[in-house]
Amino acid sequence: MPQQPPKKPSRLAKWLRTAALPFAAVVLALLLWGVDTLNNARHDRERHQTERELFAVSSLQADSLVAWREQRLTDAATLSDDTMFAEAVATWLNAPTDALQSQVRERLRTLQERARYTAVYFVDPNGNLLLNAADAVIGRMPEPEREALRDATAQATVGVVEPRRDPFFAFPFFSLLAPVFDGARPVGAIWLVSDVRTTLYPLLTSWPTPNESAEASIVTRSGADVLFVSPLRNRAGSELDFRVPLAHASDPAVQAVGGVRGSFYGLDYRGKRVVAMLRAVPDSPWFTVTKVDEDEVFADARVREWLAISLTVSVGLLLAGLLFSFSQRQARLRELALKTELQRTVRWLDSAQKTATVGYYAHDLATGEFTASAMTRSIFGIAEGDDFNLKQWVGALHPDDRERTLALHKQSQDSHAPLRVQYRVLRVLDGQVRWVDSWGEWELVGGQVVRAIGTVQDITDRKAAEDKLAAYSVALEAMVRLDPLTQVANRRAMNEHLDTELNRARRYGSPVSLLMIDVDHFKAYNDHYGHVAGDSCLQAVAQAISASVNRAGELVARYGGEEFAVVLPDVDTQQALAIAERTCDAVRGACLAHVARPDGVAVVTVSIGVACVQTQVAEHSAADATAQAAHFSGADDIRVVEPADAAVPSAADDVRMLFLHADTALYAAKQAGRNQALVYTAP
Repeated sequence: MPQQPPKKPSRLAKWLRTAALPFAAVVLALLLWGVDTLNNARHDRERHQTERELFAVSSLQADSLVAWREQRLTDAATLSDDTMFAEAVATWLNAPTDALQSQVRERLRTLQERARYTAVYFVDPNGNLLLNAADAVIGRMPEPEREALRDATAQATVGVVEPRRDPFFAFPFFSLLAPVFDGARPVGAIWLVSDVRTTLYPLLTSWPTPNESAEASIVTRSGADVLFVSPLRNRAGSELDFRVPLAHASDPAVQAVGGVRGSFYGLDYRGKRVVAMLRAVPDSPWFTVTKVDEDEVFADARVREWLAISLTVSVGLLLAGLLFSFSQRQARLRELALKTELQRTVRWLDSAQKTATVGYYAHDLATGEFTASAMTRSIFGIAEGDDFNLKQWVGALHPDDRERTLALHKQSQDSHAPLRVQYRVLRVLDGQVRWVDSWGEWELVGGQVVRAIGTVQDITDRKAAEDKLAAYSVALEAMVRLDPLTQVANRRAMNEHLDTELNRARRYGSPVSLLMIDVDHFKAYNDHYGHVAGDSCLQAVAQAISASVNRAGELVARYGGEEFAVVLPDVDTQQALAIAERTCDAVRGACLAHVARPDGVAVVTVSIGVACVQTQVAEHSAADATAQAAHFSGADDIRVVEPADAAVPSAADDVRMLFLHADTALYAAKQAGRNQALVYTAP
């Protein structure tokens, strides 16, 4: 029997053999493109979140540095403007006596302890040391300070020497020179010295999240280099010593001094890639560089990316093998295998949607048919098999978001514009609140909308992360304005509050009073009981003061060291004195033992200086009020009579006068025996 010729392969088999590999390559490329797109979107979200965190931290740190410099410049300017102190110094220099010298030293000691300067000296116009807070001294300031003193004296302004190292001190320090004049004649200057290790560097250590590579630095330009003013996390002893040449353009510090602001990606001094936030500190030669390593920020993203690519490649190779195998089988088996592969692909796409928490929907406006994917049903809490229609979707919207969401859908539909909206839903199954990000488009036939299609994504976790970051920012902002020891306002918060109250008072011409409070013989208390007991004493005093001040708008603040301040809006001199005397009684009534007092009083007491400023209504306020009266009365002939003297003191003048008068009254109260309150009296 003759053999039958071999059966020729069908056209379908030939096509499958020819197209199997190219088809598999195309599918693999599409899968890789899809995975790469998802990874890029996730990478961008993580990058933006990191940049927002760096921006928040950098902003708070820059504000702290500005406040630090402003406070010290204010201290120096206040000394230069203190005419009583200048007269006392001039009297002592003209006729030196131990009593006059003791008065000058007492002022230096008060300044050093209250403002927590490391050292305070009085020097003559040539830079020779005459006195410090403890005794007479002999020596001469270093040359940079002498040069700053000459410039400050010539210009009658405060001299500044930026942080540096010098054999004169065993620590890096920041200098301020406050010239003192007897009339127009310079009689010397106050040299204020701050140890930047304890006063400046700690301002850079706060960070809202645990990052192993997070680092914040102060840098400045020094010739052809960038000098690091603050210490580095990965290089011990680098402060005021480590430099980076300006030629290293990829370093964030070089970019900062070169004028770049905002986020920057580059190589730091270790040669590692970093994400950095660059800022200039206003009114200073400083720049801040707040950075974190890219490896730490994007480590999880890279792992997910490699896993996704590996999974995609594996699926693609498997698909190619299946296609090649199917090409060798009969048409029926090929059809069956293709159906199986199609089902597998659908399940894979469902899994991908679940991973990304993204679902799709379609709504036919003509028939009312509403189609939703399994992921969409899961987001809205609709059980498999239950009906899901437009009415149920509207009912699932959160009551607080329903009206706004429906209005946005209606506006998008009327304008045929793509829809992008975020809203909350109440899951049908359990009532759980979820955040949803919805994208949608409209299909048109003859200019009329016939179908809506789009996607929904569960963004609840992302919203929670954004709220957490906002909470970190609020917490850091509160820490900047609260004294950590006494839990009352700090000096910065007090200055802001005083500016606000003075501006408000100037609108109505009302008074504002200020109490400057100093704990009597607190150094003797610390020396006898120790600093831990001293901290407890300050906390008790702060509580007693706060209990005596309870009206709206009144603020208790720790001014520095053992000194407190109280802002009293709408309070005149006599009322302020009554509050001050009540505060003295409250502190004395706390019965805090103080057996080390040299005056024999056995309890802790305070001395209080009282000052009041009666603000004046600004010139334009009267004119505006008259113009409004004319408008509402219909009169056109109302004329505004301007005051003869239009020189109304500014809010800044009122602030300086308040502090100067209150400090003078406090000084008088201490000289009069302490444990009392005195009102400022003009000389």
